[in-house]
Amino acid sequence: MINLSSTSSKAEIATVTMVQTISIEEQIGSLTAAVENLLKHVQARDDQLNKLHDKFQSTPTLNELKEQDFPVECNTSKDVISTDGFISIEHVQNTMNEVANTYGTRVHVFKSYMKPYTKRIEQLRMPENYQPPKFQQFNNHGDPR
Repeated sequence: MINLSSTSSKAEIATVTMVQTISIEEQIGSLTAAVENLLKHVQARDDQLNKLHDKFQSTPTLNELKEQDFPVECNTSKDVISTDGFISIEHVQNTMNEVANTYGTRVHVFKSYMKPYTKRIEQLRMPENYQPPKFQQFNNHGDPR
């Protein structure tokens, strides 16, 4: 029980209650600031949505694109594609030369296979019992060993 006659306990209780109280004006001020921040945020999002809507409206639709005339060059002749569906090497070389002439560079066509490593590496001798590394080995059940 609290002794009501002691003045020190009354002062402590009064101090505690005064520290934890916030005036109505302060509460209204903080709520007003929160509402203003929310309004700014909503306005910014609304502006973003309007920009996206305008961008969406400015893009042409599929029907508008179909109505436009786009020049299409289709030059597939019967001598270019064989009956098997393969394109001749001469046609590929001619196409490469046309592209090279268009962009101003000359394409060199190599008719032989080039290895991705040098002759020195090719001439290296491996020991007779050399086994290449096995990076991943599996057992009969498909699990790694």
